[in-house]
Amino acid sequence: MPWIWLDQALWPQYQANFHNVNGVVSTERSSGLQYCVAEFTKKLGSGRRIEKTRLRISADSFFHLYANGKWIGLGPAAAGGDFLCTGCAPKHYLNEYELPVNADTLELYIRVRLQPQVLTDYSRGHGGLYVQVMLTYADGSTETTETDESWLCRPDTACVSEFSYDGSIPAAAYTPAVPTADIWQAETAPIPMLTMAETGSTAAVLAPGEKRTVRLETERIWGAYPGIRADGACRICISTRELEGQSGLSENIVFSAAGSWRSFRMHSLSVLEAEIENTGSTPLHLTLDLVATWYPIAAEGSFQTSDEGWNKVYEVCKHTLQICRQTLHLDSTSHQELMACTGDYYIESLMTLFCFGDMRLAEFDVMRTADLLVQQDGRMFHTTYSLIWVQMLHDVYLITGHRSLPEYCAAALRVLLRRFAGYLGENGVLEHQPDHMFVDWTVIDGHSMHHPPKALGQTVLNAFYYKALTDAAALWQVLEQPEEAAACTAAAQKLREAFNTVFWDAGHRLYFDGLGTPHGSGEAYSPLNVNKRYFSKYPNILAAAYGLCEDDCARDILERIVPDDTLQDIQPYFAHYLLDALRRLGLFGKFGPAWLQRWVEVAGECSKGLKEGWIAPEPTYSFDHSHAWGGTPAWQMPMALLGLEILQPGMKRLRLAPQLYGLEYFDIRFPTVYGEIHVYKEKGQPTQISAPEAVRIDLCE
Repeated sequence: MPWIWLDQALWPQYQANFHNVNGVVSTERSSGLQYCVAEFTKKLGSGRRIEKTRLRISADSFFHLYANGKWIGLGPAAAGGDFLCTGCAPKHYLNEYELPVNADTLELYIRVRLQPQVLTDYSRGHGGLYVQVMLTYADGSTETTETDESWLCRPDTACVSEFSYDGSIPAAAYTPAVPTADIWQAETAPIPMLTMAETGSTAAVLAPGEKRTVRLETERIWGAYPGIRADGACRICISTRELEGQSGLSENIVFSAAGSWRSFRMHSLSVLEAEIENTGSTPLHLTLDLVATWYPIAAEGSFQTSDEGWNKVYEVCKHTLQICRQTLHLDSTSHQELMACTGDYYIESLMTLFCFGDMRLAEFDVMRTADLLVQQDGRMFHTTYSLIWVQMLHDVYLITGHRSLPEYCAAALRVLLRRFAGYLGENGVLEHQPDHMFVDWTVIDGHSMHHPPKALGQTVLNAFYYKALTDAAALWQVLEQPEEAAACTAAAQKLREAFNTVFWDAGHRLYFDGLGTPHGSGEAYSPLNVNKRYFSKYPNILAAAYGLCEDDCARDILERIVPDDTLQDIQPYFAHYLLDALRRLGLFGKFGPAWLQRWVEVAGECSKGLKEGWIAPEPTYSFDHSHAWGGTPAWQMPMALLGLEILQPGMKRLRLAPQLYGLEYFDIRFPTVYGEIHVYKEKGQPTQISAPEAVRIDLCE
């Protein structure tokens, strides 16, 4: 592919940055390197009417794409990455766009930010842009061009740093672009371009010399890019935040004459304030706007019940999922973390079934994680999350029925399971693992459950390993690999026996959290172990959810620990596994509605977005309100009410056992690849179901 960039002879300071797969720019810069935004432009067309344009584009590390003066896209699709990925090279991706043009010419203008700014950014360390344009004319003829020396480019010298734009700096002249080596080898992302929509705007007029603060507030939190248009000289400082009273981001903008500006940084916000000073001699007319992005929505689910609290919880969870669905699932529009946070994305993928139906983004996340696992020999920063990836692979396959997904991931599955088999000790459980991240965002006895010592994390890790083995066995059956399936089944059985031998405390009738034997390097994420026996809800919830003990024992455990206030409370994230366990064991009716009330209270406090947690893990920690990892009610409520079980991959055959759990009625619609399924149940009346002909439903009432 012919990539281009700024001429090094003219602009040596704008060629490279310090490659960092985590998307964080290194504080160490070699002499002469500067923050860089480059502008590229090209006019296309031969005077004939253009009806359609197909465009493929990638850049390092982030671009804004304009066509005939309109901002139409951004990218590229995120590479993924992991906090440990220092020696590997995640794939670089191309975005594809289909554009109706209806004009005689197509003028492309592309702004490329070289430096990574957020965790989801990824750079190969050198600036580059690739564009392929395929024009279809009204007469049926076509024309294809790619980036070359005929493109014009220049550095945008007004972009002096990440959060500072100074339009008083004279603009550089455009010069021909130069070819640069294709170090990216970009692949086409298997997802569509993001939806872009204005979610708020406001205008102001300031007299010469006037200073004023202008405020813009939206009804919901969005992941959005602020923009400004001004017709004269001014100084502006914008500050954004999710909610009033919280901290956020600030950017400084200077115009010496009429101009426009668009942030390169996604802000997570519902509140924008702009401190504006008119530095000109005439009245200043200024407009502020917000353009939000999200993964396209082709179909939507709906959830209505007689309980308005449940309805509101679903809507808040659904909106938060929407803004977190970008070119990968984000943990939140605030943190914008990379592919390492599999636990978050697993829950979001399940929520998608009932909210939007389109599972392509979830499949893409599974595949990108598989690539990382292969490159890193099965090791990821969050040790438990690498095991949860197997659950995500299994469940996403169950929803889509796309056999190509486990086929793609087979090599990663092998390398992951081989690594964990090497962690087993003589006692039959995991003993030699590097750490026990991640359990939950809580603190027990002064130890963070983000990266607990062995005594607080070992049993949870073993439970996730057991689930990975059982799901892997099912996946190997799908792939017609009976020997590998049998090996996983046998390994799971051995682990189950060892789990109950090593971790069961007969006196407490509970599993304890881990052995007090020596472990840990003493570094931040691998603390030295403590010789103490702990009992918490975490391993006991997983043992019940995953069948590590007999069902009668599991019910007894849950009956005792769910209402036990003396044990450490759990965050919304881990409540996902609790609600799974309650549904599996027929205890949802007893405990589920009370747990859902916690989300009702959170949604009642703030309906703009989903609060990250309900227990502050640190005294000074401030939760964001754009965190979809806690949105499991958007999955759990429909699953519980419908009593849904997928009997055939791809949703081709389902079992429904509807339950009202004290409600007067429920009305649930959710999209599938075959069309919408609609289930309505009212107290005392038979269940009403409409479904596509391709879907077989077994109703159990």
